[in-house]
Amino acid sequence: MAAHTSSYDASHRTPGDAAPASSTGALQREPLEQLPAIVERVIASYYAKNYQPLLDRATSDCIFIGAGNMVFNGRDDMLRQLPEVETAPSIFLRNARFGFVGRPSADATDATVYGTYRLFTGAREPVLLAAKQRITVCCSLVDGIWKAYHVHSSNEWNELVGEDVFPLQISMETYAYVRGILQAGQRAGNLPTRVALGTSKATRYVDPTQVLYIEADGKRSTLHLADGDTITLNVLLNDIQPQLPGTFFRVHRSFVVNAAQVSGIRKFTLELSDGTQIPIPERRYSIVRREMALRVTGGLDPQKS
Repeated sequence: MAAHTSSYDASHRTPGDAAPASSTGALQREPLEQLPAIVERVIASYYAKNYQPLLDRATSDCIFIGAGNMVFNGRDDMLRQLPEVETAPSIFLRNARFGFVGRPSADATDATVYGTYRLFTGAREPVLLAAKQRITVCCSLVDGIWKAYHVHSSNEWNELVGEDVFPLQISMETYAYVRGILQAGQRAGNLPTRVALGTSKATRYVDPTQVLYIEADGKRSTLHLADGDTITLNVLLNDIQPQLPGTFFRVHRSFVVNAAQVSGIRKFTLELSDGTQIPIPERRYSIVRREMALRVTGGLDPQKS
């Protein structure tokens, strides 16, 4: 694994951006509407192991409560503990959404930002982290600059098999399929841009990468797309699956799922990129896990069923 270099200065005891000033020397304040974007950049930088934005945006007495057992009691405590974080993998955010708690007035000097996002390690990291996280950041205006005085993050509690729980423990099999999902964008260029689905009497041309899953509906099949639309075909699910690329596999008799759209797996449930949860029959759980691992680690040619 390539070494990661963090961007914090252990001798930096009074970090902070210079307060903006007008041509007359009067202090200008950062616009309130920029605060959610500022918080998102700081959190993304922190997980990328660039800690300086956090130090610059934290008050001297800032309390930072992490999702695990990490607690920073003030900026000096951050400086002492940050070297210990160096062993953690670099992590990136996906599906981030940040906004205000309540409706602060335009001239407010205090505001709270709430955010949700998914965390993923890079494919080459030896340790996997795949978690949904929530964060609350309380900020105040200091010399025209928005700074955080309280940060609290938490993870969604996702049970796996036995005592394995995201993001504390993870099986190598699950690591394999999540790693593959992160690489799915690279493989997508090898897939056909359109496939013909249906019968000789009625055919629809569909981009398979945009299909989340296909659901049996009697003698028909309903395609659920990433943009929220659906397409219903007068074709049995058994007949439609052979027309699809090899990234699609049968979860049980009512569902065929696109492995490239799976964002997580837990006991008896597949979670898709849009949050949809597909049930897994108990007797097929181990089979589905193997199917996922096979498709995302290169064991199956995505062009073939």
